[in-house]
Amino acid sequence: MLNLSTSLLADQNERRNTISAKAYVELREAIITARIAPGANISETDVAQSLGISRTPVREAFTRLFDEGLIEISPQTGTRVSLIDMARVREAVFIRSTLESAVVASSGIRPDPAMLDEIELSLRAQERLVHGDDMGALHRADMAFHAGLLGAFAHPRAWTACQHVSADMMRIQFLIGMKPDHIRSIIAEHRVIFDEVRAGNMGEAARLMAAHIRNADLDQVSLKLEHQEFFRAGDPS
Repeated sequence: MLNLSTSLLADQNERRNTISAKAYVELREAIITARIAPGANISETDVAQSLGISRTPVREAFTRLFDEGLIEISPQTGTRVSLIDMARVREAVFIRSTLESAVVASSGIRPDPAMLDEIELSLRAQERLVHGDDMGALHRADMAFHAGLLGAFAHPRAWTACQHVSADMMRIQFLIGMKPDHIRSIIAEHRVIFDEVRAGNMGEAARLMAAHIRNADLDQVSLKLEHQEFFRAGDPS
């Protein structure tokens, strides 16, 4: 009788899942930060070779990206990065501006100074990255700032919900945000929001947070004027 070790099978599955998760994170970041542009073709074989892994975890990563709406898979045309959907961007702006500002204004929590110190570090990391070209590092520092704030107000799962809906919104930020002036403007807004939180002015911090997120509406209009090829045909301006 064949005797399979459940421990060995579990270890193999855990390793495969870890590799698949790593492939997903790396691909998602490349798409979000526009290192892989909207409409670009990608293949399991090329990605597997690039990451030095087999095609199976790449296929699993593709499934997650497809479920998130970041790639399109077609038997006829292959796999490509999805074009930006302006309706999804507007929905994400509404959800994030409403949810993140509400957490800051209404949680009734005064954040722990130690947690604010951690957020300060992510903010300083953004400020150091302004003149660099590492979009991945800038993206991670940006996400750490927003995640840190919601965590400081004891709503870490609120950030999980925001991430799930805001992929297209973040892509616009990085497509237009490669210009240093735009990056500086985003980071300056983060700094003002953080200073208001540190000072205990939660109402003003919440107002600034909502306005900061709603700027993505202006960004997408500006970007579409320059690069219509990044957007779904028929999307309203």
